[in-house]
Amino acid sequence: MKRTLILYASTHHGNTRRLAEAMAEAAGAELCDLLHDPLPDLSGYDLIGMASGIYYGKLHPRIPELLRQLEPRPGQRVFLAYTCGIRYRAYEKPVLELLRQKGIDCAGCYACRGYDTFGPFGKIGGIARGRPSAEELRRGGEFLLGLIGAGARA
Repeated sequence: MKRTLILYASTHHGNTRRLAEAMAEAAGAELCDLLHDPLPDLSGYDLIGMASGIYYGKLHPRIPELLRQLEPRPGQRVFLAYTCGIRYRAYEKPVLELLRQKGIDCAGCYACRGYDTFGPFGKIGGIARGRPSAEELRRGGEFLLGLIGAGARA
């Protein structure tokens, strides 16, 4: 049975926290809030998720910081997940490059919209209200189950 941990950074509206919780519930994964919880020993996990909102067009700075420190054991994989107000580009690209440089296998990436009131969006009441939707959260859980393997639980 694969042990899975989702590390997440969610600051404004809890979009990413809700996504991480939905994924964890669907797959029986453990959660760690990177902004409030001490970082667990990652060596006992087969699959490590890194989830974030998008801030100034990038994943939360805690994610690449953690990846720079990560020394994966053989067979250990990482996946990315994020929420964003508007998805007009692949925000994960810099982190994927960091993973490649470290020789870490990226198992996949899941992205969905999230309620956003940052900057000028706040003046108009925000964008993507009500997101991530129940359907997006469900798909996030299915994404993780697919990474773990059909019928397997984390």
